[in-house]
Amino acid sequence: MSFYDQGRNYLQKGQFRKALDYFSLSITRKLEVTNSYFHRGLCQYHMKQFTDAIKDFDVALKEEPENIDFLFYKAMALYNRYNPTQANEIFDQILALKPDHYVAVHQKAYIQMNLKNYRGAIELFNQALAIKADYDSCYHNRAFCYDQLKEFDKAIADYTTVIEMKPHFLSYYNRANTYVLMNEMDKALADYEESLKINPNYFLTHYSKGIILESRGELQNAIDCFQIALRINPEFDLAQQKLQYYYELQQKHNQQQD
Repeated sequence: MSFYDQGRNYLQKGQFRKALDYFSLSITRKLEVTNSYFHRGLCQYHMKQFTDAIKDFDVALKEEPENIDFLFYKAMALYNRYNPTQANEIFDQILALKPDHYVAVHQKAYIQMNLKNYRGAIELFNQALAIKADYDSCYHNRAFCYDQLKEFDKAIADYTTVIEMKPHFLSYYNRANTYVLMNEMDKALADYEESLKINPNYFLTHYSKGIILESRGELQNAIDCFQIALRINPEFDLAQQKLQYYYELQQKHNQQQD
């Protein structure tokens, strides 16, 4: 097995440091040089060493300037290095080469979403969905945009589509949060429960469920939720504050009883 093939094998296993070493050996021996640079860049990308990854992607792109995989991961590395403008330009290059690259359209939309250009993001998510109608990430992120624009019915519709396609605890959690904004607490509570069935270890779901129970006067059940949230994340200030408040309230009550 060549150094390059051994590197690919370790890369697929997620052993990025070992894979990187083999790709470096392959480059030194001048074997599969262009692909070795790209895959070494992938290792660095997964290790969040984005500057080094970009350097390797650039070497690979000198040999194959229209390789869509090379361009895509360079764009992703640039985005993760907080350079959305250059990332967006490369996504445009990709779409010039392959107009139906729905992931590139999605990433352009994601950039706009993070720049708080929610209308622009929605337009791009729509374009991606026109290419791939079952792209669940587009629905989820478009729902977030609708939430920010206070178009809650549209957000609910998108979260529901995601849940029907591929149930995920965050989809239930986010739809529950939207129901809270719509003051539909029964539906919100039901979604928090569904979210916890999928992932009982997400502290924010326990806390948010506790807030609804607290508002209904179900204080012991609410306190239980806050305790679970804090047990999962001992540094979660909001849960600490809630529990401290109820502890001090109980102390005052006990003093009055005395």
